[in-house]
Amino acid sequence: MPFKLTWHDLAIENLSPEEAFRCLGMWKHLVHGRVAPVFMSMFGDWFLRRPDGGTDELSVIEGTFETVAKTPEEFSTLVNTQHWQELHLLSLQVHELHQRGLVLGPGQCYGFAPHPAWTGKIDVSMAVIMDIHVWQSICAQTFAPKEAGEVEHGGGANAGAHES
Repeated sequence: MPFKLTWHDLAIENLSPEEAFRCLGMWKHLVHGRVAPVFMSMFGDWFLRRPDGGTDELSVIEGTFETVAKTPEEFSTLVNTQHWQELHLLSLQVHELHQRGLVLGPGQCYGFAPHPAWTGKIDVSMAVIMDIHVWQSICAQTFAPKEAGEVEHGGGANAGAHES
């Protein structure tokens, strides 16, 4: 069944510079160097422009920071293809959520409960509407490096016990 989403349905472009700075500050462990927001996907992934014109994607779902285009022109070409929108903007999932009546308001994005890092997959039935800052915080904490001395999960009740 054919469907039509507008750019407004796929991208969040109206974040204030202060909000963008606040959210991106949570990702210092992944995002290095000077970047400027181009836009955010409806699932909170950032597309960031570097001073050299390249565009990087900060995936809050996968916890990755990768170059997606070397020039603004290349990015513009890519972002306007259906395949790229399905892969990077999750356009099919956005459409399904719209069909279910989950349409975002100002300051909101889609998130997952639990985060896909814990389930191993993107399950659109687990999608919820969240405040952008809350979703960014959940994602950044999910992928934050472990602090020195922090115990990994699965240590058990006797982890670290000593015999006398």
